[in-house]
Amino acid sequence: MKALRVPRLVAAREDFKDIRVGQATIVACEVNGESGWALPGSNFTTRRSLAFNVCAKMNNIILELGGIRPAMKFKRAA
Repeated sequence: MKALRVPRLVAAREDFKDIRVGQATIVACEVNGESGWALPGSNFTTRRSLAFNVCAKMNNIILELGGIRPAMKFKRAA
């Protein structure tokens, strides 16, 4: 008899974290009791590979547009 494979929940895995590539970040979240990643355009996925690819594309767009500059520090009056 062949043993059946039971899929694990994404939340139970240790690698369920925000995905960061360069200056882009894909946020890990839970929607309707299902764990996954929030994608641009109000999309949601449970596939880590898809979330990583989208994050890499977002980083490429950010770099093509000149990157994200750090916030300027203003001197405040005493």
